[in-house]
Amino acid sequence: MARNFTKYQHQFVPVIGGSKGGKGGGGGASEDPNSLFSTDIVFITNGLGEGPVYRINPNGPQDIEIQDNTIDDLIDFATNTTDGEKFITLSSTGTTTQDRLDVFGESIVTPQNFASPVSLKKGNLAGVPAVKVSDQETSAQAWDAIKFNFALNGLQKIEPNGDVKIHTVEIKITLKNKVLTGNPLLDDITSVTKTITGKTNTTFKFSVKVNVPSASRNDAGYRFTIEKTSNDSDSSGTSDNIQATGWFEIENAAQAYPRTAVIGYALKAVDEHQNGIPNFTSLVKGLIVKVPSNYNQPILSNGEIDWREVEVPATGGLGIGNGYNLQSTGTGTLLTAVDPQIYVGSWDGTFVYSWTQNPVWIIYDILTNNTYGLGVPEEYIDKYKFYQVAQYCDACDAVTGKFIGVDALSDGSFRHKPRNQYNTIRENQIGLPSGTAIKQRRFTLDISIADEGQAMDILNEITSSFRAALVYSLGKLTLAVDMPDEYPVAVFNETNIKQGSLTITGIKESDVISGVDVSYIEPTNHYKRETVRVDTSDANDGIEKNVIRNITSLDLKGVTRRSQALRFAQYQIASSKYQRRSLSFTTSTDALQLAPGDVISVAQQQSGIAYGYSGKIHANSAIGASSNTNVFLEHFTSPSLSNSLFTANSGPLALRVIKMKDDRVDLYLVSNTAFNLSATDNVSTGVDLAEINLISKFNKQTRQFQGISTFDQTIAPEKGDLWSFGEIENPNNYYTSKAGKLFKITGIDRQPKEEEVTISAIEYISNVYVDSDTFIDYTPTAYTDIVSPLSVPPAPYFTFSAQPRRRLDGTVAVDGVLDFRNELLGYNQDLRTEYFISRPDGSSLVNNVYAGSLNVIVSDQNVLTAGSTATLTGKNGFQSTIGEIRLLANAFTTVDTGGGTLDGNVELTLEGLNVAFDENFFKHVLEVNDGGVFANLKGSDTISIPVKDKTAPQGLLNFVGYASDISALSVNVVGFDKSLNTLKFENTLTNGLHLVDLLPPAPFYITLNQLLDARYFSNNSFYVSGSEFTYETEGNLATSGSTTIPLEITPRSADFVRLYIDGVLKSTGQYTINLNKSLSIDANIIYTRQSGDVLYRAEVDHYTVPAIEVGDNVQTSFNNTFSVINTSFDPESVTYNAALTANTIYRVELATTPTSNLTGFSFVNIESDPVGSIANVSGNACTLDYNETTYPSTFNLGNNRIYNLTVGGEFEKFFVGQDQVIRDLPVGTTSIKARNKSVLGRFSPFTTKSVTVATIPIQRVTGLAVTESLYREQTGGVAVRATCSFDHITGQEVTDYEISYRLATIDDVGINDGGADLTSFNTVKVPSTGIDDDGKIRFTVQGINRGTSSGLNSITFRVTPLNKTIRGKTATITKTIIGKTATPTNIFNFTGGQNTDQITLLWQYPRAVSGDLLDLDLKEVVIRRAPGAVANTVANFVASDPLVTVSAGTARKSIPIDTFGEFTYLARARDTSGNFSEDVQAITFTTSRPDRSTVVAAYNEDSPGTDFTVITNTNQGESNFPSFADSNTGGLAYDYTSEVDNANGTAEGFSAIGGSPTDLLVEDDGVYITQIRDFGATVTGSIFVDIEATQEIKTTYNDTHEALITGVTEASPNGNVLVDVDFGGIGHVLGFANTSQPNQRYDANNKTWMTGGVSGNVYGIYNHGQYVGDTANANSYALIAGLINANAIELGASFYANGDPTGSNGFSNITVSGNTYELVNFTQFADTGSGDTYEGSLGAISAQTLIRTTTADNSSLYYANGNVDTSQFIGASVNDGFTTYQAGSRTFRQFQLKFIVNNSKPNEFDFTIDKFRYSIEKDTVTFTDTVTYDGTPKTVSLATANFLNRPVISYAILDQIDAVANPAIVVTTSASNLQVQFQLVAADGTGAYQANSTANVMVTAVGV
Repeated sequence: MARNFTKYQHQFVPVIGGSKGGKGGGGGASEDPNSLFSTDIVFITNGLGEGPVYRINPNGPQDIEIQDNTIDDLIDFATNTTDGEKFITLSSTGTTTQDRLDVFGESIVTPQNFASPVSLKKGNLAGVPAVKVSDQETSAQAWDAIKFNFALNGLQKIEPNGDVKIHTVEIKITLKNKVLTGNPLLDDITSVTKTITGKTNTTFKFSVKVNVPSASRNDAGYRFTIEKTSNDSDSSGTSDNIQATGWFEIENAAQAYPRTAVIGYALKAVDEHQNGIPNFTSLVKGLIVKVPSNYNQPILSNGEIDWREVEVPATGGLGIGNGYNLQSTGTGTLLTAVDPQIYVGSWDGTFVYSWTQNPVWIIYDILTNNTYGLGVPEEYIDKYKFYQVAQYCDACDAVTGKFIGVDALSDGSFRHKPRNQYNTIRENQIGLPSGTAIKQRRFTLDISIADEGQAMDILNEITSSFRAALVYSLGKLTLAVDMPDEYPVAVFNETNIKQGSLTITGIKESDVISGVDVSYIEPTNHYKRETVRVDTSDANDGIEKNVIRNITSLDLKGVTRRSQALRFAQYQIASSKYQRRSLSFTTSTDALQLAPGDVISVAQQQSGIAYGYSGKIHANSAIGASSNTNVFLEHFTSPSLSNSLFTANSGPLALRVIKMKDDRVDLYLVSNTAFNLSATDNVSTGVDLAEINLISKFNKQTRQFQGISTFDQTIAPEKGDLWSFGEIENPNNYYTSKAGKLFKITGIDRQPKEEEVTISAIEYISNVYVDSDTFIDYTPTAYTDIVSPLSVPPAPYFTFSAQPRRRLDGTVAVDGVLDFRNELLGYNQDLRTEYFISRPDGSSLVNNVYAGSLNVIVSDQNVLTAGSTATLTGKNGFQSTIGEIRLLANAFTTVDTGGGTLDGNVELTLEGLNVAFDENFFKHVLEVNDGGVFANLKGSDTISIPVKDKTAPQGLLNFVGYASDISALSVNVVGFDKSLNTLKFENTLTNGLHLVDLLPPAPFYITLNQLLDARYFSNNSFYVSGSEFTYETEGNLATSGSTTIPLEITPRSADFVRLYIDGVLKSTGQYTINLNKSLSIDANIIYTRQSGDVLYRAEVDHYTVPAIEVGDNVQTSFNNTFSVINTSFDPESVTYNAALTANTIYRVELATTPTSNLTGFSFVNIESDPVGSIANVSGNACTLDYNETTYPSTFNLGNNRIYNLTVGGEFEKFFVGQDQVIRDLPVGTTSIKARNKSVLGRFSPFTTKSVTVATIPIQRVTGLAVTESLYREQTGGVAVRATCSFDHITGQEVTDYEISYRLATIDDVGINDGGADLTSFNTVKVPSTGIDDDGKIRFTVQGINRGTSSGLNSITFRVTPLNKTIRGKTATITKTIIGKTATPTNIFNFTGGQNTDQITLLWQYPRAVSGDLLDLDLKEVVIRRAPGAVANTVANFVASDPLVTVSAGTARKSIPIDTFGEFTYLARARDTSGNFSEDVQAITFTTSRPDRSTVVAAYNEDSPGTDFTVITNTNQGESNFPSFADSNTGGLAYDYTSEVDNANGTAEGFSAIGGSPTDLLVEDDGVYITQIRDFGATVTGSIFVDIEATQEIKTTYNDTHEALITGVTEASPNGNVLVDVDFGGIGHVLGFANTSQPNQRYDANNKTWMTGGVSGNVYGIYNHGQYVGDTANANSYALIAGLINANAIELGASFYANGDPTGSNGFSNITVSGNTYELVNFTQFADTGSGDTYEGSLGAISAQTLIRTTTADNSSLYYANGNVDTSQFIGASVNDGFTTYQAGSRTFRQFQLKFIVNNSKPNEFDFTIDKFRYSIEKDTVTFTDTVTYDGTPKTVSLATANFLNRPVISYAILDQIDAVANPAIVVTTSASNLQVQFQLVAADGTGAYQANSTANVMVTAVGV
């Protein structure tokens, strides 16, 4: 689905999120940096100075440098191109009669532009015609040049993975004669081809200038053709929309500049010299001055004064013997003597004018010249002393005047070139090799005096150059005439220098180590200043001296020879340090090992001065490998490595490497032939890897390079080592290497707590380059209007867009991409752009601004917080294209096919064409260019139309890599009709396809342009483009029926609206759009919810009014800021035009008239967005309180939804990287504002842009289905599994799917197999890579618990697509589980009995012959218990209580007895699918309490007055079921509560049966909690619980139905007629005139109305609220006899609530008006499956008994307020201490029981508690002890027995010696539970036993 436009100003773009990646998310999609910027050509006339001068650029163009670079950027006038390597510069020496410079000087420019920009097309795609400018006329004049202007609206190629790459486009311009012959050889004057390669996603403007050859200039003017020569692309990811916007007609005006030496250059504004005029360097032999008349200087063969052929070796093949000429002998006489006669004879004191480098005669000229000098009369100057010093300077013999020369070394330049040597063009600038021994003049002076200063200061500077001073003596002015070896210890380059921290400056040294630093001008280094030094004579003798040395620094003006500087410094003390540049940079703390004084090598390319290439070693070099000295380099910065670095070098290549592990620094020579360059993905152009071969290594002992063929371990470069690379001028001189610049550290600084170090250093090597801006100055007299540096710079033009990016792990992040340009028309100062970022806390679309600018209504009221800082955004920075008119095309058709025009024309029907009126010309915009004013000067009228010229869209809308298949095409208008709003263009046929076939479906926008010509802006009226954005809204759908989705904007057309439901795009037929244009309500979408639909998202491509209001200031370029005084789209404006506004055509009126052409320009609104505070919040309305003086703008257009209210988020300054990308934008709004800053700190206005990022709108999955299957488990048995399948989502960055699943219910089946966990959602994550061949993802859940029968359970799946942490829309599906339906065979021989305090049950299994269980999937035996003797029926099994479940294969089970009495034990087998055996096995027997236990307490809840044990009930006197009857406050203690509540007893969910309840009934769920029972002391015993209940099946006629609708009756004429007009009428619902009800009929079997088949719906009328037991027994049901009409039905037989028939058809309950009824479908067996029986559903009722105990006494268990401290119970942290009751012994003092009943099917069952009793029993304890009785009473302690009460005591006399003679018996004298006392008495009762002997008595105590 394509958007209807592709430009955005407030973007709502997809995504963000995902895991954080380092450095841009860890890779993934990439974007090439913008590489295209507008380039202009400037013609410069540079004033060199006072004239006349001797020569300008005497050696030709090789004497010219620009910014120290080559002259490739100069224009080649000879071939009329801008790209040639040849060039011509023009100059004049400054005579009074000189002529003007051809081409240069002031230019008169006449701007012209096309009626509409022409989008160029080649025409290679089928259906897309070629679009070009053909034979366009210029105005009639012999123009000197034509400059053509172009706009490239984006040049890039988007790969499918989101990568944005460079692209290429090419155009051709052909200039022709005005009168055409048809023969190109005669017609064509010249042609130029322009190729643009790079990447830009903002408008790139450029121009191509074509100079008209003099021979072809014609007063009639010219014609030209512009065509695109590169192919158009059908790929939607390719953008190369290039437009021709106009041209400049140029006439050059002549300027001669007499008495000023001038030179003219033509220059392209490229990267290294844009935003200002660069530095030019030209070689000039300067002013002609007075020299002695006998001065005989050397000349060249052309007569030019030059010493190059004399200052050569005295002997040898390259010596002076090759010949030379002198002025006195002329060019005809070749001289060869080694001592030329420079001064001829004696001087007579007269002068002649000539050029010289002798500093003496230059000073003489300054002293005596009356124009620019001091005008000192010559008689006041000692000219003969001057003559004497002049001979000394020329190194001539003072007597003979012959040239002797001083020993020196050549510098490799042309200044030392023997006759007939180095004569080729390539050798123009070179001479004798550097270092050749020559003879040379002692002092020369080459100086440019460009700055004003004190005369004596200037003169002293000059005299100091030849060790002299100007002094006054005897009334006259006269003259008084009076090297270094360290190696770097560290290497720094762009890999370990912090980006942006390196600064280079010039410094002055003083008082440092001994020696002299002398600076001079070095011609071989771009005439820059260098420093040389001479050390003391013993400085290099190898002896270290710990002495303090000083240094003297000298700055020689006008000295251009190194040798002269060295000679000048010979009297100074030599030293090892120089005065030159200093630098400072920041690096890591590794630099702390360095110290001031260390020498370091610095290599960098980024600060304007290149110090060699640099980087890191990419891989280890081989160790010990013969003939393998290869090194692997990796380079990181621009410019990249190239072949020319190796093949085009002028000297050998050097490589410096520092080994990081031991800081060893080595210098190597590199082969310039053995190398290999390659590139990684890290660069888009050039190379960044190099494999090179080393041939020599520098030996620091011998100071020589020595051959190397292998690496040992100590020197082999290793991965991570740093390197620098460059030429070395002299391999014999280590310090001529350019493999990094050497510096000496002067300071190391580390700030506290910072992990960075700042290094300061000064340049170290003797041939250092020095920055100097004073040796050349110029006055750019070609400019008559110079922009002041104090001028306010123009505001920046920039776009801020969101670019989704796919990381390597598949996650999607969103980057903010900044693309900016500055309209620098008329502004030539340097500037930089500052950025500020804000991330507001919230942002909302503003729906309306009213009552001035203070009252605001927003879309999202959640952002409104009173007192918060807020900004009304959208105005500042808004850009609107000038002259653009956008019209909506509603339809198109092919016309004019007759009359021989087979292809015809395409006719568009447009909205608003009739009102597009140009107020500047007072005619329709398409009539402005018709004849009259412009004739054919403006070309044809064109429009821009959308065409589908791409094969298909790339990717999906709102996702990574999306690119539309629609692009813009310019076509010529061949006709139009204003009254019919129609316009036609040619239906061209290209490669077999018509243009009409490429048009997208209507409606769509076309663009028409207003003709803009600065001469015709009479009414200051300009059409402008509007606001363009995609509006979005999202929310939840209604749970049923239709949802009305409000749109806060009114779409121009319903076709511009898209609706997504759960991320799935809906077709237009699936929803309704109401534009409501003529209503006062918002537009809306109506969508009817389908099954599974949850969320909606609506998008509208919207085009509306521009954010420009009356009073706003807009800017086009520098000094072009205009105030808007009226608009056509503001109802408050006097020029408001409703017709224009309704057709989205917008026009503004400016207060002042622009003076420049505005074609291709935009208005940028520079009004500030108001910042204030939110107040008076009410719903979605508030006020924004701000200073209206500070922000005077109006906001009348607020109801057009073009503004946003952003809350919070202060702007903070931040720095944008070179790639102009802000990584990983967060979800929400991000705002950027920018301003330009000039070199003097003047700021432009701010412009602001914002983007809003949302999460990826991943859709829900489609094709979601669940299939069920059976499988055999490995451990045996049949299990159920469910497989969820769905279609994999493509193109939406899905990395995983989150699948959640759960079962609806879990019965007893599965409680031991993990099935219970499935009642809550289990979640897994499935990678999207697991796609089956059919494109589906599948996930299977094994071992599903079906439940007790088929169809009772279901499984639900929820599937959510993910992009890692970003969640898409969720889809849900539920499927009923069928499972296995065959029943297993039951057990047999079921028997059992009591064994003390437990019962044991035994049985057998049916088995196969093999001995295996007959049912392999048998899972368990379920045993239940029923009170008394009952039959072995399924109904009794269902109604009985669960007892135990035993795994299959186990044939016996022992169970502790919790309740004694007669019970029937019923057993059924159950398989793994939950199927029970059809029959029931049963056994009945009675259990009894063992004699060894004793009841110590008994509690009867159901009848406390009825004893049920041998003791009286402990709770006798309480009410029946006290927790039910007497609990008032839910078991909580208050002042007024009952004793039951005080003891925490309560009950809920029960009702009483009878007045004083003897039974409790629970219909649904119930909980009965007993009081806390206190035994009074801690006891160890058993608590026996005896609860009996009755489970009664109560399913009746009332229960077997399904409610379909609930209605309210109307008045009925009869008691058996029901009337209801709702739902279309009750009769219509049941089928009256309703074909949607199939097979509607009265069914004789069911005796009521039916639809569908045999198992179809069986209808009845139900009176809800009637139930069995209702004392009124009102009518409950009626059958339906038939349909009367749409609103009435006749009732059949009716029934009472208890199910008995009434015997009539009357149903008075519902045949009167206003009563509620239900239409129901009666349940049939076919509806419910095999799980429903009349016995009821097994497991429908579950009961659970819980107990909790404590040993705490009452003071600890109860709070002071009487409530229970539950923490005192054992295990209180879980369920307040309640645990499942189990029989057995326990230690406790207090206890409490909780009985829980869950009735899941109250319509099927009632549950009645018949008996609720419990007791405490202790086992009987027997205590024995034997005591010797000696005649006194004995006491026996019973403490160890822990008797609760006095036990039963018995005695036995074991032995008594006199037992016969004296029989005795034992009597108890006292006894308790702790002790017993006894004595013996005479058996005959005569008294106490008379002990004649001892007796042993055994004491036995029996008790509890």
